[in-house]
Amino acid sequence: MAFNGRFLHNIIVQASSRGASKATLLGISGRPEEELKHNDCKIDYRSFNQTFEKALNQVKDPLLGIHMTQSMSLTAAGLMMQIAQNCKTFKEAILMACNYAMLGCDSLPMRLEETEYSYELIFNFDRSWRSNSEETFQHTLEGSLYFLLKEYEALTSKKFSPVKITLDYTPRVSFKELEKYYRAPVFIRDNRNSVVFKKKDLDSPITSADHELLQHLIVFAEERINHLNRRDTVVEQVGRIIMRNLPDRATADAVARELNMSVRTMQRHLKYEDTSFREILEHHLMEFAKNEISKGKHSLSEIAYHLNYSDLSAFSRAYKNHFGIAPTKMMQAA
Repeated sequence: MAFNGRFLHNIIVQASSRGASKATLLGISGRPEEELKHNDCKIDYRSFNQTFEKALNQVKDPLLGIHMTQSMSLTAAGLMMQIAQNCKTFKEAILMACNYAMLGCDSLPMRLEETEYSYELIFNFDRSWRSNSEETFQHTLEGSLYFLLKEYEALTSKKFSPVKITLDYTPRVSFKELEKYYRAPVFIRDNRNSVVFKKKDLDSPITSADHELLQHLIVFAEERINHLNRRDTVVEQVGRIIMRNLPDRATADAVARELNMSVRTMQRHLKYEDTSFREILEHHLMEFAKNEISKGKHSLSEIAYHLNYSDLSAFSRAYKNHFGIAPTKMMQAA
């Protein structure tokens, strides 16, 4: 999974304005500044996490994600903000953001669910990214939530408060402090990071809406996504499909079919990149398992069952082969 280079560049600029070394952060990103600004620049999650962790280390702000977003211009969202400005309602803008998440942070995709009285925007996440740096994940999520609320008020010219915010982790600061920024109660809920809106709030019109321009922007967005997809390696595309299906196991047949190629052709492409479908699948299964073990909410047997291993011993062997340590020891350390 990858991050848009401009997204990371905005973070570097904001962190440097708070005392972090811009040169150091650019060095860790592995890209020159001009390249990060380019629309097609993609950054792997490890480089993103290392850069953000260094920014946290230098700035030492427990709410850095929110504070950076406070100062960030809405134009930092680029094409997605242009699309949002020309939607009829904020609900339509959110649905567009869900559809075109790949243009920004495709490691934190969203989906909108409707209930009788409300809409809930649920943030999903790339498990490999999160297991690599829980701290970076939390700051990115908190900043994204704040940016969403900031965007609402800019597009609708209305002040509002969400019904509630849910997080699947314990915040680093008090609930009261977080609620000050979100103007909504914050709750802990297993496996749910979301913001809940009143229906009437999401139906708020966007005054700048231009339907004809929106259609042109959507065509442009589709072209950008098609271009980015062509740039992805087969390994990245296979990994994305596998991650989307976890904890269910994606089969080679199903993945190849989604890529519009035969299993044999897919395996040949993977061989060119010194890997195989089995190795990619095993990697993502183990990263998922590692993340679940670190949460300490499920037994090893439950995790093995969810990942469709024949028994606990088969799962334990696979885990030890991958990480060099038995899952029982990881469980004890969690």
